[in-house]
Amino acid sequence: MHKDGTTSDYGSYLEAKGDADIFFPTDFWLLERMEHFCSGWLKLNQEKSSKQGKKRRTITLDTSSFMEEFGLPSKTRTKDGYNPLLDDFKNTKFYLSVPTHNIK
Repeated sequence: MHKDGTTSDYGSYLEAKGDADIFFPTDFWLLERMEHFCSGWLKLNQEKSSKQGKKRRTITLDTSSFMEEFGLPSKTRTKDGYNPLLDDFKNTKFYLSVPTHNIK
């Protein structure tokens, strides 16, 4: 929260009530392992077989790359060249995962 020239954190995301963006640190490597395991693609502690379930494609993009690909940055550029879609949230990322096909 930013008030009277000072910045402070909320004690809980429940306190923000729409006044702030809430971000959480994420271990993307662990997230990918969990997501693949839960989707049935990655089977831990099983013998290796030719049937591993559904294959998934995953990618992690920084916010600027994600907005270049899926946003409309040409519509958000200001007269002085600043572009909030590309220039803000430099420390955030997007995790994308989609099923591809069954492995035989």
